[in-house]
Amino acid sequence: MSPLQRVAVHVAAVREGRLLVLDDALPWALLAHGETPLAAARRVLGPQVGLGELLAVHDGRRTHDGLDLHTVHLVLAATLPEGSGPGGRGRWVPVGGDWPLVADDLVALDPAERVRLSPVTDDAEPVVRQRLACYAVVVADGSLLLTRLSSATPSPGRWTLPGGGVDHGEHPLTAVVREVHEETGMAVRVTALAEIGAEHFTGRSPRGVLEDFHAVRILVRAEPLEVLDPVVLDVGGSTDLARWVPLDQAAQVGLVGVAHRGLQLARER
Repeated sequence: MSPLQRVAVHVAAVREGRLLVLDDALPWALLAHGETPLAAARRVLGPQVGLGELLAVHDGRRTHDGLDLHTVHLVLAATLPEGSGPGGRGRWVPVGGDWPLVADDLVALDPAERVRLSPVTDDAEPVVRQRLACYAVVVADGSLLLTRLSSATPSPGRWTLPGGGVDHGEHPLTAVVREVHEETGMAVRVTALAEIGAEHFTGRSPRGVLEDFHAVRILVRAEPLEVLDPVVLDVGGSTDLARWVPLDQAAQVGLVGVAHRGLQLARER
């Protein structure tokens, strides 16, 4: 049975204490290959919708048509100007407790998703790949926890946030705790969700494979259960060094994009 991981974006638009629902659930869309979460939301609610903070992360797993489907559900705050939105298809209901999400088994398989399972026989044709990852913004005593990318990555020597890929069937928050421990030797606790971002490009993987790559990244805030000197436990992987970097020095060490954003979030604390 082939594993297939995908991301569903759910839009939480609140106006005067009332929540927009379509068919008794938050408006939602599967994140298409190469798409940003904002573009997915606008497919459902129109071009005037805006997205804000990440409110909730859930996941579900089921089998369907020979596939082992792992769907990660992301709930994002949204703004929707008066007069915009789904018109008569939607209704506004009082905000309750849990977010009303569409049932996982109703998130149908989009035929376009199967392209990620198709073998590529021509080296000139890129492999279509979507990768979901989760990274942690960890601050202690005025310093940000950073990891250095190893020679096994496309950006050796540059610094990023601790975290990494979400394994098939793994909850993203479980993944980030595991990754931080592997990369820094520290146990952490996720304290808050931050945001979701995406990047799309074509390039060579560290193995030399040409990829049409869609990176989907969740950022969270976390705190160490005990502040320690970082030690890389997963030797030979994507990280070759980890350290605490003072916030006023972090911008000068050579950060990748996700770490630049993490530094901004760290300074907003």
